[in-house]
Amino acid sequence: MSLLAGANQVLYVEPRPYLRPVLRRAVRGEISLAELRAPRLRAVRPGLYVFRPPLYAPLSGREPLATLTKALRVASLRRAMRRLGMSRPILWLFRPEMADIPGDYGEKLLIYHIVDEYTGYEGLDPARAEAMRRRERELIARADLVLVTSRALLESKGGINPNTHWVPNGVDYERFASAAARREDPAEMVGLPHPRLGYVGAINDKIDADLLLSVAEAYPWATLAMVGPVRVEGAETRAGLERLRSRPNVRFVGQVPGERVPEFVAACDVGLLPYRQSVWTQHIQPLKLYEYLACGLPVVSTEIPAVRDEGDVVFVARDHRAFVALVRQALGADNEALRAARQERAARNTWRERVERISALIEATLSRTGGRG
Repeated sequence: MSLLAGANQVLYVEPRPYLRPVLRRAVRGEISLAELRAPRLRAVRPGLYVFRPPLYAPLSGREPLATLTKALRVASLRRAMRRLGMSRPILWLFRPEMADIPGDYGEKLLIYHIVDEYTGYEGLDPARAEAMRRRERELIARADLVLVTSRALLESKGGINPNTHWVPNGVDYERFASAAARREDPAEMVGLPHPRLGYVGAINDKIDADLLLSVAEAYPWATLAMVGPVRVEGAETRAGLERLRSRPNVRFVGQVPGERVPEFVAACDVGLLPYRQSVWTQHIQPLKLYEYLACGLPVVSTEIPAVRDEGDVVFVARDHRAFVALVRQALGADNEALRAARQERAARNTWRERVERISALIEATLSRTGGRG
């Protein structure tokens, strides 16, 4: 969105609040008058704005409340758009739950951007997963342009809308390469022994916690650094992470601001992609893959489709035992030539290149559809 804002006006809408979490916060006295009165529209940089949907109009499945709160949300966002002089926008949606949004804002183009197999998320009951599939199919069919981030998603979603395109995730190469050149430890990692085996990203149910425990036990002289927010639904993963926390050579750093992520990646010696085998991970295209490579790190990954084309710069393990063994190989694969090869691969997969491709697809779609007439 930041790159698109260089030549466009972009309004990023934060996730809509849900009724039950809002009520729980209200009961606990966690919603202040200042929060309710806080400006919902703010400028981030020239051309880029963020809108925060109002807490007083949360999503609800109950009528007539659902209709009322939707009307309030739509009116609030439309006011923000008028302040920015926006009309007939390009509506860019990312989740099946957003299937109720098209048509509310007079959009000239509808984009649906699929970044995960959402029905593969942990904790979804069959009925909810089926409802999500149905909404997604409707959204794909209605969209003017569909983008997917992995080949697996292209295979599973591409038969519905002929204007579906694979555009992988990218990397802000300059930021990560610059952090690697500085090699300055963030304060949270000062004093942690090298070598550092790092996982930098969301710590959720796609992580194989038992695999990480095996790594921590096999390399007690190394530090296993887990950097990112912990958002776990499954009891098995939660128990595995607790066992991992008990290890003296494991450090959970917690969530860090996005702009600081490069310094944490650069502070590691090996980047880990320790994913379980699941429907979810068979469709992902991890952001951190190219972030690790942009810092020149050797990368060890479980065998997921997203790394198949990168086998010359990524150590790919078929099972737990191979993963643990490959960490040792990765630690020894650290010289200037290898670092340069990894960084060169990342430099071919930048967000700037991705945005140029997406922009071309949008322009082609607009010219073909005439902006919905």
